Amino acid sequence: MFQFSKFPAAKALGRMAACVGVVAVPGIAEAADYSPVRTYRVEAQSDYWVDLNLCNNPVVVDMRGDGDTDVDFWIYDNRNNQVFSDVDMDDNSVVTLNPPVSGGRCVIYRLKMHNYGNVWNGVQIRVGDNNTNGDAPSVGTYRVEANRDFWVDLNLCRTSARIEIAGDGDTDVDYTIYDNNNRVVAQDLALNDRANFNLSVNARGGCRPYRLKLNNLGNVWNQVTVTIWEY
Repeated sequence: MFQFSKFPAAKALGRMAACVGVVAVPGIAEAADYSPVRTYRVEAQSDYWVDLNLCNNPVVVDMRGDGDTDVDFWIYDNRNNQVFSDVDMDDNSVVTLNPPVSGGRCVIYRLKMHNYGNVWNGVQIRVGDNNTNGDAPSVGTYRVEANRDFWVDLNLCRTSARIEIAGDGDTDVDYTIYDNNNRVVAQDLALNDRANFNLSVNARGGCRPYRLKLNNLGNVWNQVTVTIWEY
């Protein structure tokens, strides 16, 4: 997604919706088959290539592994220019792309996945357009270790966003949202693990990156679910 070198490794979160397709075999990209959700087995210490048949602008690509290994992601456009990379220490990512499509025309982008682990990883790919009416939220669930921070990328592309956060109730978790200038734009330090935020994004036809910091103050891990509606 966006590269923030000053922050620790993070998982990315964004909107998901199904409408276009992906297909692949290891090492070779083929024609898309218009299936909106597919899962691929990425073998240990190997690359896997997937064609992305993109027909909307903007379009969201959501990539989620099974959690067993570190998987990195790169996306190349129809001219083989790299338009996205996520090389942090997990197997999840999401990106909003702006392919040059109009009048029903589609383009093929290519997704490269590299599994750094010693076992295979089942990676699920969802490709779709943003839902403009806010009825389909983006949802991500994260394990925040005891007395640790966890960072989540927020790629917001509409005028406003409502963010609801709920932990599993076992510990106190504090939440802070930063904009791309590292300024605090929202914060909840209450003595629980739940929070609600309303952000004025005003993306003006593009997308804006934010970062959400989850700080687990307890002595056991906490499973936190982040839900985002954009309007």
